[in-house]
Amino acid sequence: MVSPLEVLSQMKLQWHWILSQTVAFFILYWLLRKFAFAPIQQILREREERVRKVIEDAERQRAEVERLRAEYERHLAQIEEEARAKLQEAMQQAYQARDALLADAREQAERILQRAQEQIALEREKLMVELRDFVVDMAVRIAEKVIERSLDRTAHHELINSILEKELREKSAH
Repeated sequence: MVSPLEVLSQMKLQWHWILSQTVAFFILYWLLRKFAFAPIQQILREREERVRKVIEDAERQRAEVERLRAEYERHLAQIEEEARAKLQEAMQQAYQARDALLADAREQAERILQRAQEQIALEREKLMVELRDFVVDMAVRIAEKVIERSLDRTAHHELINSILEKELREKSAH
């Protein structure tokens, strides 16, 4: 097996090249850090700030959208409640109007019924008066006929029946 020192000695390292390369590397690193890394870091910080602002704006807009949605839902619920109240009020007014119409119709029906009953009573009274006059008139005629002649029982019934039939025919002809 070969030792690491032997390997190094066989490589024939040139220490001045290694040293110059190391110094060049550190100088390049310092230059990059001074002139490249700082501006790149500044650009990265600015980009990070822009991204942070965009995220904050998005959060604000999301919160605003959420607030507007909640306000919209509240407004919609209020409109629905108003519509429900107006519908209920309209239904109540319709029921009241229906009740008023029914009460008015009942009142008119009662008045019509009362007038009809009054007319029936008047007609009944008139008929009773006419019937009484008719019966009185018939009785008077029958009495006149009976007085004019004296009849037996059968003739008496025949006479009354004939007079009644004659009077009924005369009344129905009028």
